[in-house]
Amino acid sequence: MIEEYLELAAVTALAVIAIAAFAYIFAYTTTPAACQAVRLAAENPGSELVAYGRLKVNANDTHVSLCGITIEKDKILIYRTEGYLFIVSDNYKIYIK
Repeated sequence: MIEEYLELAAVTALAVIAIAAFAYIFAYTTTPAACQAVRLAAENPGSELVAYGRLKVNANDTHVSLCGITIEKDKILIYRTEGYLFIVSDNYKIYIK
């Protein structure tokens, strides 16, 4: 009887650990739709795109890296990184609102 409870507790603990690890690993990933919209906006100045998703942004002193492309900090303005993203680009900047 005690062995059954120990087995149930062990299986439950492993399931909780697996779910927590899955949530931690995939919490800050970039979704493909948002990434494709940023790339299209960067390649085509004057475009306005709407995407739903999440962007992972890595920044240092002079550059911002997102979706595998590196952009100078003064050429991009990021207001939001998840949800409905309005991605607008002109000849000088990319705006993510």
